[in-house]
Amino acid sequence: MAVMQYQPISSSKRRKGLTNPVWTANAAPAPQAEGLVGVHDVDVLIIGGGIAGATTALHLAERNIDVALIEAGQFGDGATGQSGGIIAPDYIRHTPETIRDVLGADAGERLTDMIGRSGAHVFDLVRRHEIECDMRQDGFYTPAHTEALAEQQRAMAQQWQARGHKVSFVEGAQTRALFGTDRYCGALRFEDGGGLNPLAFVRGVARVAQRHGARLFAGSPVRQLERKDGRWFCYTPSGTMRAQRLVLAANGGNAALHPAMRRTSLPLNVFQFASMPLDPSQRQVILPRGGAFTDKMPYLFTARLDGLGHLVSAFPMSFAVNGEKAYYREAKRRLKQYFPTMPEPQIDYLWHGLAWVNTSFLPEIYDLGDEAIAIQACNGRGLATNTVIGSQVAEMLATGDAGALSVTPRPPVPVRFHAGAALLPRLLMSLAYLTN
Repeated sequence: MAVMQYQPISSSKRRKGLTNPVWTANAAPAPQAEGLVGVHDVDVLIIGGGIAGATTALHLAERNIDVALIEAGQFGDGATGQSGGIIAPDYIRHTPETIRDVLGADAGERLTDMIGRSGAHVFDLVRRHEIECDMRQDGFYTPAHTEALAEQQRAMAQQWQARGHKVSFVEGAQTRALFGTDRYCGALRFEDGGGLNPLAFVRGVARVAQRHGARLFAGSPVRQLERKDGRWFCYTPSGTMRAQRLVLAANGGNAALHPAMRRTSLPLNVFQFASMPLDPSQRQVILPRGGAFTDKMPYLFTARLDGLGHLVSAFPMSFAVNGEKAYYREAKRRLKQYFPTMPEPQIDYLWHGLAWVNTSFLPEIYDLGDEAIAIQACNGRGLATNTVIGSQVAEMLATGDAGALSVTPRPPVPVRFHAGAALLPRLLMSLAYLTN
């Protein structure tokens, strides 16, 4: 009999002077869901109300599988609702060719196909269920800041194209016209990328899942998980859920739910921010055709517009920028640095976000044994990836066909020297800041 004690990990602790995410300005309320009270039985229990858990629940409910979704707070409270809302159907560190060397030809091609189609999967899901989430399928870009990187990206575009994906390379002059900045000499463009309101998206998916029969419980932090008599017992302050099968989808919180998940990922703290809505003259220059981009510089820069005209961006947490005033100064500095038409930017929203990074920078599905798996696929670009993984996990659970998964499940492996490694992202971002 295995017993797992849960100590809540808060990824949304408010800091002095910070605001709620900009997404709260126009997201519909969370679906009505009571706390777990009493004893319930279910076939599949999912813990974690972000996009991985919500999409898994939706696709199981559509297949008439008895499924329950438990969230400690409200749906979208964690990394999903704190993210930048970018839909990025791209690898972070790999290409369609290099991933073959890492995973092998067959597994590499399956994963590339999943990643490449993840953006279209998101937007198709939104359209099919008519989810109001400021959806913008207007392209995702990874700009090149050196000619050497531009040459690599031209080759990468051909790799994606050869596999049937709508990816191209945009040359320097066109990039400047598309972005409104002259800091890049080209960009890789993923036509099926873009952006949306991530809080509205996850709330909408959860609402549709509930409508299809999924049982949703909010405000129900898990205090203990126990495996006995061939079932999982999940204990919350006011109730118990008994399940045949278990899916952990709590992102970094998976570490507190199951001992095998401890020390398997690293925290990447970021500050997301949104400017005041751009004026008409700025809108003509800055991302005039929409789209979203994230560059490849060590101290990375990202930008997109939302439906209200806010320019949404972010900067990674470092030891070099500390305190409320410093956060706002850094947000303004970054916008002025990249967009000359914003000489005096005003910041309307600034909030803390927390991504969880696998050392492989690849999505992972962990096999925990005893009819339990864990999804850990954030890596700072988890919206599209987690959405498509949720659908595949649901298909696997509904049919018993492991071939439905593009990510091969494996046992979790703790990161060596985790306490020190957990500081590494912030240290690296500090060095990158100093050389920016």
